[in-house]
Amino acid sequence: MTESENKKIAEIKIEEEKVETESTYVTEAYFENDSLTSSLKSNLEKIALDPKFEINRKPIKNRHVDNLVDTIVTKSYQSTELTSYKAESEEWVYKAKIGDADFELNDFIKVGTKKYVVEKSHAKRINNDILKIGNLEQTSVFNLIFESGILKSIEYDGYLD
Repeated sequence: MTESENKKIAEIKIEEEKVETESTYVTEAYFENDSLTSSLKSNLEKIALDPKFEINRKPIKNRHVDNLVDTIVTKSYQSTELTSYKAESEEWVYKAKIGDADFELNDFIKVGTKKYVVEKSHAKRINNDILKIGNLEQTSVFNLIFESGILKSIEYDGYLD
């Protein structure tokens, strides 16, 4: 291969990398607010108590205590699914996807809400279709996913030790 051919191949590879980088790079707005995150998480735990859910339980070995079995609880209703970890005396939702307007996290965060209503209620401009709301450590993060200016789904990722 000549030097000219090598140079041409290198240029093509650089262009391919540029195109790949440009197409996968999306800036997401992150709204750090510990009190709002805590409130949303509390409301999510209340939603988990709704009797509408179909419940599926799966036993799991406790990572910290030998011979202790805990439970992964999956609660489903239409296009909403909550996953929680149930220990002997407590249960924590650590993952959720809310796709139904039946469940609201507060007056302004529920499926079907217009983007501008969420923007005004939190005094936060949303420049794309995802707004992340979370705590300082990012151990509890709510992803508000908009489509055509409407909140289509809410996803939650929480920390589980």
